[in-house]
Amino acid sequence: MTAKQTIGMALGHLASPKPPKRHRFRRTTPSRGRKVRGHSLGHNVIVALPRSTTIILGMPTQPNRRAFLKGASVSLALPLLESFTPAAIIHPRRLVCVGTYLGFHRDSFFPTQTGPDYQTSEVLKPLEPFKDDMTVFSGLDHRGANGHRGWKAWMTGSASGSISVDQIVAAHIGDQTRFDSLQITCGNPPSDGKVSFTKEGVALPMIGRPSVLYRKLFRSADDAARTDYLLTTNGSVLDGVLDEAAALEGKVSSSDRDKLGEYFASVRDVEKKLQKQRAWLDKPTPEVDYTLPEFDPVAPDLSLECESIQYDLLALALTTDSTRVATFLIPGWSQVFTLNGRKLSAGYHGLSHHGNDPAKVAEYNLVGTEHVKRFGEFISKLKAADLLDSTAVVLGSGMGDSNTHDNSNLPTALIGGGFRHGQHHQIDRAAANPRLLGDLYLTLMQHFGIETEQFANAKSNLNEYLV
Repeated sequence: MTAKQTIGMALGHLASPKPPKRHRFRRTTPSRGRKVRGHSLGHNVIVALPRSTTIILGMPTQPNRRAFLKGASVSLALPLLESFTPAAIIHPRRLVCVGTYLGFHRDSFFPTQTGPDYQTSEVLKPLEPFKDDMTVFSGLDHRGANGHRGWKAWMTGSASGSISVDQIVAAHIGDQTRFDSLQITCGNPPSDGKVSFTKEGVALPMIGRPSVLYRKLFRSADDAARTDYLLTTNGSVLDGVLDEAAALEGKVSSSDRDKLGEYFASVRDVEKKLQKQRAWLDKPTPEVDYTLPEFDPVAPDLSLECESIQYDLLALALTTDSTRVATFLIPGWSQVFTLNGRKLSAGYHGLSHHGNDPAKVAEYNLVGTEHVKRFGEFISKLKAADLLDSTAVVLGSGMGDSNTHDNSNLPTALIGGGFRHGQHHQIDRAAANPRLLGDLYLTLMQHFGIETEQFANAKSNLNEYLV
């Protein structure tokens, strides 16, 4: 059989997909909430193969997978090998960015050793099973403002407000899914806790209640009817506003006409979003087997429980291909956690200002490790769904050292996405042309097929470390 025939068989297989796969993410704690049963399609079938797509061929004997993937881009020229089955699974690429508002203790986050033989640090210990799928970077930041006000530079590169990297990627691939992107948190985060920003520098609202996120992803018939009414009403209002603005256009100064032009551009963006929602309205949402708790645990002292549920729902959003871009802000207040049956000596925010007191640092690390533990459970779900190689997940923070409000040397780890992993790279911040966190984002954007050579003040990439 020729290579061309082999690829034909693979595409024929895709044209006749197997029966839908049921997604089961059961909670480990008992709850008596609503249970929805059913199934959903796990992956979309894509005929065109853009750069933002990962192709994985089935390998029953499981040879070195990473070595094979390196050659996937030229696999059309290879003969049929009996070690590989012709069935192809096409995974569109995804991006998830998770940031902790109060950061991590840097000395406990960054490994002591560099290179491939590093020992997993105290806080990252829950990610030990994924060491081969993870790269840790130390020494990266944006050279930006310090303090909580500089937090919003984490994904934008600028504390003054500009588009965030997730929204750049969402603008490139978001039209392929029901939701361009998702912005998630727990409860109501601190006012400075902003992650995702539009091209106008406007912070996007985050969903902090699990029940609201669940209804957004898996709406009922009543929810669909309500959405239909809102879309119709909003469309009518938009038409009226446009008519009024158009009537003014010939009666104002040239500078005001420029402002109206910007306004019309914004309105057109809204129109596109309304049209997309309308197009998806008649398409049934996925059915999943997941039980929500009886109430939303959004109080600060229940935020860890909320965190676990939001991770569950985020994993469902990705496995049902409801979105391919998401951000998750892990908030932090002055709540006093009880961990391992012991109430901590101070609130979370107070522990972040530990003053290098070993006892407070130890408790601060307990909270940080709890965050990473839940993050690791999320990564486990992606790996079990065979999505980790096609999902680039950033774990980090816009706060470098919360004790001093220093936003340099930001904790940064990249997991999955099909990159070359397994090392701790220590970036020299004193170099003549130091590498920036924006360089990592350039690699990610180029990974999604976005042709760009600059992000904020970054003009390079980190391809030599990851590709």
